[in-house]
Amino acid sequence: MSPWNNFLSNAFGFSEESPEEQTQKRISIELAVFAFISGIGYNLIYGYLIYPEKNYVSIASLVFFILAIAFYFFTKNYQAYKIIILSIFIVFGLIAQISLGGFVDGSGVVLCTILPALGALIFGDFKLARIFFYLFIVACIAAGAWEYLYGTEVYRFPKYISLIFFVANFVSIGAICFFLIQSFYLKMTESQKQLNLEKEKSESLLLNILPPSISEELKNGGEAKARGYASATVIFVDIVGFSKMSKLLTPGELVLQLDTYFRVFDDIMEKHNVEKIKTIGDAYLAVAGIPEESFTHASDAVAAALDMQKSVAIINKQGIIRQPFQLRIGVHSGPLITGVVGKKKFTYDIWGDTVNIAARMEQHGESGQINISESTFNLIQHKYKCTPRGKISAKNVGELEMYFVEKNSP
Repeated sequence: MSPWNNFLSNAFGFSEESPEEQTQKRISIELAVFAFISGIGYNLIYGYLIYPEKNYVSIASLVFFILAIAFYFFTKNYQAYKIIILSIFIVFGLIAQISLGGFVDGSGVVLCTILPALGALIFGDFKLARIFFYLFIVACIAAGAWEYLYGTEVYRFPKYISLIFFVANFVSIGAICFFLIQSFYLKMTESQKQLNLEKEKSESLLLNILPPSISEELKNGGEAKARGYASATVIFVDIVGFSKMSKLLTPGELVLQLDTYFRVFDDIMEKHNVEKIKTIGDAYLAVAGIPEESFTHASDAVAAALDMQKSVAIINKQGIIRQPFQLRIGVHSGPLITGVVGKKKFTYDIWGDTVNIAARMEQHGESGQINISESTFNLIQHKYKCTPRGKISAKNVGELEMYFVEKNSP
């Protein structure tokens, strides 16, 4: 913010308001200041041309502009100030033209009565703008009617003086119009920038919640269709002994430790093209092979799981964690369904027996190990060394062949 804008914001008490409101109030003050400066110029011209008797209307308007600004400064009543400022242009524009003898002798000064309508539009008060536009029409008709009925004794200025004031009126009123429109344009540009920034934030937030392709589908069509996958690989991660450790940590320490590990896990998922689904307490759920199908989903998932175990070992060695965590990881490959659910808080989720079996793989695993199912083993045995564990009974599933992925696998 420029020093001038900063001064106005602090002096008139709107520094804590939104950028749009600050802009509107700053423009209204600058409009009054610009009109005041123009009024001084008129008085100097009248004094130079030795027509002091024609100065009283201009001087009165200057006094009212100063009083209006002072009123706003002391009361901070912006709505009343805005109406006062805009009314000054209407009242004194009409009086000035009549006092000067009409359209020609007054050099069309009544034209300034259009400024309140433009100003109200810039300030976003469309109802007030319509009122002042009607008052502009009334002022022009009143000026013409007065000149027709009572303007018989016209104070005729020499032609060169009349031209000077025509030029002065058109330049000053045109300059104020330009100032208002320029301010409006700048305000709209700034608003558009803010809108684009908020849009980028919203899209960035959406991308943190949903995969890019699903996010795009949701934005374009308003909904994302459920999809079925013939084969994908689910990673289910749990922290060993989490309930016990949580009792030894303060809430702040607990959340900080989880965040430290999960942030690293997020980077690992991105590295191996694995889609993080969600965290459930101390559990971490991710899937390889969605939303875009992949022939390497099983090996991608196992590579990610190995990196997770390695990263936990590194974090624990650094000594930055008061109660180091150990992971138990389960991996299973199979068909599943994905979709977006929810109305206000979208959730990209997965369903199917594959998810349940991956959870059983984790439950029947061991600390520091990656326990995989037979279906995953069949897909990765050419690449990773595994140790058979035989058939193990899993709740609601029956006996399942399980394997540990060796830590020294490539």
